[in-house]
Amino acid sequence: MFIATILLAGSEFVMADEINPKDTIRTYNIEEVVLTSSTKETNDLRKLPGSVTILSPQQIIGRQIDALKDISSFVPNLYMPDYGAKLTSAIYIRGIGARSSGQSIGMYVDNVPYLDKSTFDFELTDIQRIEVLRGPQGTLYGRNAMGGIVNIYTISPFDFQGKKLSVSAGNYGQVKVKASHYGVINDKFGFTAGVYYDRNSGFFTNEYTGKKADNEQSVGGRIRLEGRFNPNFRMAYTLSADYSDQGAFPYGLYDAASGSVALVNINDPSSYTRTMVANSLLLEYKTDQILLSSTTGYQYLNDDMLMDQDFSPKSIFTLNQKQKQHAFSEEVAIKSNSAQNYQWSFGLYGFYNSLNTDGPVTFKEDGIKEVLQPVFDKIKEDADNPKMPALKITDKELYIPGNFDTPSFGLALFHQSTYNNLFVDGLSVTAGVRLDYEKQKLGYTGEAKMNMAASFGETEIPLSSFYDATVMDVHASQDFWEFLPKVSLKYECSPSTYTYVSVAKGYKTGGYNVQMSADVMQAQMKYDMMSAFSSMIPVEIEKPTPVEEVAAYKPEKSWNYELGIRSELIKNRLSTELTTFLMDIQDLQITKFVNSGNGRVLANAGKARSFGVEASAHALLATGLTADLNYGYTHATFRDYNNGKDDFKGNYVPYTPRHTMSLGLQYSKSLQGKWLDQVYASAQLNGTGKIFWTEYNDISQNFYLTLNARAGVRKDKINVSVWSKNLTNTTYSAFYFESFGNPFIQLGKPLQVGVEVSLTL
Repeated sequence: MFIATILLAGSEFVMADEINPKDTIRTYNIEEVVLTSSTKETNDLRKLPGSVTILSPQQIIGRQIDALKDISSFVPNLYMPDYGAKLTSAIYIRGIGARSSGQSIGMYVDNVPYLDKSTFDFELTDIQRIEVLRGPQGTLYGRNAMGGIVNIYTISPFDFQGKKLSVSAGNYGQVKVKASHYGVINDKFGFTAGVYYDRNSGFFTNEYTGKKADNEQSVGGRIRLEGRFNPNFRMAYTLSADYSDQGAFPYGLYDAASGSVALVNINDPSSYTRTMVANSLLLEYKTDQILLSSTTGYQYLNDDMLMDQDFSPKSIFTLNQKQKQHAFSEEVAIKSNSAQNYQWSFGLYGFYNSLNTDGPVTFKEDGIKEVLQPVFDKIKEDADNPKMPALKITDKELYIPGNFDTPSFGLALFHQSTYNNLFVDGLSVTAGVRLDYEKQKLGYTGEAKMNMAASFGETEIPLSSFYDATVMDVHASQDFWEFLPKVSLKYECSPSTYTYVSVAKGYKTGGYNVQMSADVMQAQMKYDMMSAFSSMIPVEIEKPTPVEEVAAYKPEKSWNYELGIRSELIKNRLSTELTTFLMDIQDLQITKFVNSGNGRVLANAGKARSFGVEASAHALLATGLTADLNYGYTHATFRDYNNGKDDFKGNYVPYTPRHTMSLGLQYSKSLQGKWLDQVYASAQLNGTGKIFWTEYNDISQNFYLTLNARAGVRKDKINVSVWSKNLTNTTYSAFYFESFGNPFIQLGKPLQVGVEVSLTL
């Protein structure tokens, strides 16, 4: 099916001159037409037997959705914490998510998968629609889609022709400029070109320097070339690029007794820069019977992160992590394109992801004195031998390198069938299956040496010549095979009401951690040095755990059971959706902080269960006045998880809000015969919480509300509006981090206000 989304009221979009009625289904829903399609789905997205939220251009503009994390709360049971840098953008849906390595929610732009969370946070420009499919989508999307999928589609020049320019400015030095051109050369070829620039001066002050800790700027653009050379064949090529430079990680020390968060207070630089480029090529051929498509993607990522990882005024230790990624993907799909009751699709998917992560850690003067030296002081204490010399680190700084090559590749075959009007009119069954294979490799290299001296009172004897530098050269690999079935039953009792039940298997691949290299190297350095003097040290020397065992984690799997109903209760005025779900999860992957405090890893945490409910309502209250309500409840707890010290059975899974809520109002009125052509306003009340930040459930964020608003006027082709975010100036925790056992919190952004002027030609 061919896709187009056109707004009938308050929209800047116009309909293409001609739409083939055979390819397009029009649905009038509260003054908005949403036309949907997929290169592999056998169901109409509007009547999908599953939970789906579609955001149109009008909703994206009205709700001030500039980046992916802005859809939090608006989509039931979806939450994106603000990590403090674009380095990672973890998405949580129904208790499923991944803060560290890997991803549990897939993201696609124009049908091309983005294979790393470091590429998720970018400026949303030229967006035609955003689709969020909740629950496992493994049959059609495969690996790392066990929580759901976010599909982003950009505007086709055949759906809108013209130019757009917008300039926005607000407090905290916020400036945003966007410019786009959409044109067609003839009825066979069109193109889109757009650029943007976005900056702010920062929201949080570093007490140590007196400067803002989180200033940010980004610049980028997108080019889309599209050809519709005949009624059967079309091609679309997209190239996008983004550069970001930001101050990062504005974390303040958390006081558990008072619940207060201290000011950011760090002495070493914390920043993040990122360059990314994405390419995609879609080839589509269709007849009256089939739709054949090929989607090719390539993404390039090059970033550089500096982190004061003790987040204090002391010089303890810093991390400088650099990533370089080349990701390739290809999917070929064929599906039926007829009006038959039986619909089918088959596909072949493959990817290759080359990722190199260089993450050296530098222990500074305070770090050597307070973290590393006490380890050797304890050795002398435990020996209980007054003649044993004290071991002293003589380095002023200790540089611990760590380089990880983690290439991965995979292949998948998938099939889905839908049979409509099974036995009786309105009853349909959909069944699908996917065979997924993935291979991951690990190459870890590093070399470091800690210079030591033996201290006999006032006399120090250098020891470094008696032992060699520690060399790490580790290579390992893992293979994963997975069979992913899904089946659903739907009954459409009327054209506007249907119910469904579905069962699906979810799967998140295993992998290797790369953010614990300093911990691994320290353990090996200690072992090598102690072994060199084993005859002199009367204590047992513990051999470190092999790196491949420390770094590896297993796949996470789930079974999802879902029951839902969707209905247009009052034609063209009120539509509702209600869903209940139950997920049984095995080998849940959660983030754990390593024992030394200078790193974190993804580890498996036994079994968990998540169940809940999602409800949505969209209403046309009066001419020009619409309202929407979205609510999600998730109860996600550990069923079986013991880390060897504590039993977490019954505790809530971290980073999963118990409630998400969004209430929105939008008003638009055309002024006939007046000087102004239109007035409009919108407001959204968003709520999230309670969120537990650790598996101990000892630190949490209670339910909180924020209010966003926008109001403006239009005269001919010019729009002028005022906007605000967090109008209530609510103080809340947006992210949690630990370092050396100390808890740190990043606060949410405060009240923001601004003005925007836009021009559409």
